[in-house]
Amino acid sequence: MMLPLEGFRVLDLTHVLAGPCATHHLRCLGAEVIKIERPESGDPMRALGVQPQLRGLPPGFRALNAGKKSVVIDLATTEGREAALRLAATADIFVENFRPGVAKRFGLGPEAVRAVRPDIIYCSISGWGQSGPHSSRGAYDHVVQAATGMMALQGSGADDPPVKVGFPVIDIATGISAAEAILAAVVRRLRGDTAPITLDVSMVDSALALMSGPAAATFESGEAPDRVGNRGFVGSPGAETFATADGHISVAANTKGQFATLCRLLGKPELARPPHVPEGLSDGSFLAGLATDALRAELVAAFAASDAAALETELNAAGVPAARVRDLGEFLRDVYPRTEGIGIAGEPVAVGPAFRWMGEEKLSLPPAPLLGADTDTSIAAGTPSAARVTSMGRR
Repeated sequence: MMLPLEGFRVLDLTHVLAGPCATHHLRCLGAEVIKIERPESGDPMRALGVQPQLRGLPPGFRALNAGKKSVVIDLATTEGREAALRLAATADIFVENFRPGVAKRFGLGPEAVRAVRPDIIYCSISGWGQSGPHSSRGAYDHVVQAATGMMALQGSGADDPPVKVGFPVIDIATGISAAEAILAAVVRRLRGDTAPITLDVSMVDSALALMSGPAAATFESGEAPDRVGNRGFVGSPGAETFATADGHISVAANTKGQFATLCRLLGKPELARPPHVPEGLSDGSFLAGLATDALRAELVAAFAASDAAALETELNAAGVPAARVRDLGEFLRDVYPRTEGIGIAGEPVAVGPAFRWMGEEKLSLPPAPLLGADTDTSIAAGTPSAARVTSMGRR
């Protein structure tokens, strides 16, 4: 299988999650990724100081660095800067996620890199963007969740404390956004655009993009939307996560037909008729705004007497989306193996982009590298005489 970025070289000066996620996606699409790391400690995700027994390869690092090359360079030295620029001269794409201004202080800003490779695609990833009064602020996922309103959207009532999403959702979304931006820039290059390309990808923009629906409502009204907790976003009485006799189940009975099916399986068919549901609605009508407290109390009592696993099977067989609430371990053990999956052969803890090339072999990559594993060979190859770059993506 030919991957779309075969022949492209990425110089990766990123660390932790968002940047490595971006270059992970590029690597999965066939690019060669040369990861520049600081001496001794490398990417902080290697956790060399606190988990030395893992040799710098804990699962979190392996998940986003499979198949990359690791080159140790001290960017604070003249020799390190020169080595990085030699590698940049051979690259098609340059990615960094320092705080704004740091790459320039290292002598690796867009202008310096373009001096050695004029057509390079230069991508900067940051918390708040490359300009503006907040650009110098540091950013971590949960901090950006707090700043952007995402944390305040979690929970079910106005008096609930703020709750962060249970995984670094903004970091990963930012990495995917950066990969998308880089791919768009590659298309520009392949269509003959020779203008300088500098990409500015931020966590706050990625957070806003994830919240496009609530953001649209807030732009229109000027007021933040109410919290919905575990209810569905449509507002149907049958779209919620309910407690059962043996756990919880999340149901999406959004339409009148689906809600009638749900109520029948719960042994409460009358709940899908007046006064709870108006006459005359088609089976495909969304029951938006009909989740009254009285109806919810009836549903809660009916679910409490039900078995989650049996109800999950019955509802899905009848065309009502439903899933018993599982933890991630149970999902990966019992449910995920029933799907085609997006796993990567060669690195069992990693997953690739969330799509498949139908009818073609699954992605395979070498394991994530030890710190500095490719330093000597990559720097030796990164000289003007050895680069032999003739056009983007071709060596």
